[in-house]
Amino acid sequence: MNHKQQPSVCATPNSPADWVRRRGVAVIVAGVVATGASGAAEVGLMPGEPGNERPRLASRAGMRELSTDRPDTTESAYTVDKGHCQFEMEMAAFTRDGGDWTEYTLGELNAKFGLTDCADLQVVMPFHTHVRDGDEGYGDTEIRLKYNLWGNDGGDTAMALMPFVKIPTARGDLGNDEFEGGLIVPFAFAGPADWSCAVMGEVDFAADDDGSGHHVVGIASATASHAITGNTAGFLEVVGIFSAESSDDIEAYFNTGMTWAITETWQLDGGIRVGLTSASADLTPFVGLSTKF
Repeated sequence: MNHKQQPSVCATPNSPADWVRRRGVAVIVAGVVATGASGAAEVGLMPGEPGNERPRLASRAGMRELSTDRPDTTESAYTVDKGHCQFEMEMAAFTRDGGDWTEYTLGELNAKFGLTDCADLQVVMPFHTHVRDGDEGYGDTEIRLKYNLWGNDGGDTAMALMPFVKIPTARGDLGNDEFEGGLIVPFAFAGPADWSCAVMGEVDFAADDDGSGHHVVGIASATASHAITGNTAGFLEVVGIFSAESSDDIEAYFNTGMTWAITETWQLDGGIRVGLTSASADLTPFVGLSTKF
């Protein structure tokens, strides 16, 4: 799931009516995505793997097995099968920075719907975010479209393009009241000794802190995962975030965690993100849950 957050401009909270209107955008889009799920067949799950594995075909329904964009920052290069839905939720994440717990999020949902054999639509909805000494509630909504270029149904590599737009549905300290967007390019490949590997490049057009326009933010990441048992796996990841607005604010993170295939269609994950530079948040433990049907 997309965990990148840009510095926000503290705005005056919107009126209750305006907030309801903004939140309604996300609810309506989520309803459209969920409607297409009726009658979808069950699919299998890649036991214990994060979202960068090469998918195998599930024998029961002939569908690709679950490949998630979480728990690592690096997005999966694979799409949801046509006519099927997938839900990936960060159930809880707590951020510690400067010796204090500064923020927590509950229930950030990425709802996906397979449009074609190689494309899916995604709506990312942060249902509850709390900023210390600031606002709390629903955050900004992201609309994303992932298009797999190759590798969806096999092979040692896979690549996708994922353009996205951020809709300013948040209020006050939770957002900057600006439309933003960008392009994500994930590439997955088979590593040595049964390691599943992936790299990702991302270019965002983020709003300036002073509200005068937009600037480019670049994100690069690399991740590797390996099975631990038949239904668990662990991953290691490094992430860098570079902003054209200020070369002094480079963020870098080391992320690690595990996934557990509860059943063939449910996956639980948990881990921690560790900041490596002064501009990075110090620590973010998290737990998440994903399913596909």
